[in-house]
Amino acid sequence: MHDPIRFTETQYLGRNSYGLARRLLMVTFCFIAHFSTDEREQSGGLFLLVGSAILLLSLVLVFVPCYTITLKGNELQLKPLRKKEIILPLQVIRKAEVLDFNRYHFNNPVFNVFTENEYRFYAEGRSAILLHLEAGHVFRIGARKAALLLEELKKSGLPS
Repeated sequence: MHDPIRFTETQYLGRNSYGLARRLLMVTFCFIAHFSTDEREQSGGLFLLVGSAILLLSLVLVFVPCYTITLKGNELQLKPLRKKEIILPLQVIRKAEVLDFNRYHFNNPVFNVFTENEYRFYAEGRSAILLHLEAGHVFRIGARKAALLLEELKKSGLPS
């Protein structure tokens, strides 16, 4: 019989505030450049085309999943779009806490990047869950509903 899914959350690539701000800044520049050029210049139409293409790309990226966090049975699964899935058994987690992912608001999306002695997973949102494993590894997983994930982890018998 299949284990029930107690928590699931999909992180989307296009909803990352850093990438979205960069794309919207480029679109704004292209549209201002288009409307400020004279009609006889050829580059004015090109700015409109490039700005529209970037805007369309931003719209498409809002629906592209970066990774999915799933709490199923007694394991936490991190499933990326095209990379290898990471499975963390709940028995190896010694401590879990909710905190901000980073003190900066603008963060690049990352999946399984080892930096500052911890593995980082992030696509969108401000909060994260910090997991300390028994082997000394630390996982920082960005989640919009990190408090709900921590609550579900505690229901499964995880120490706080």
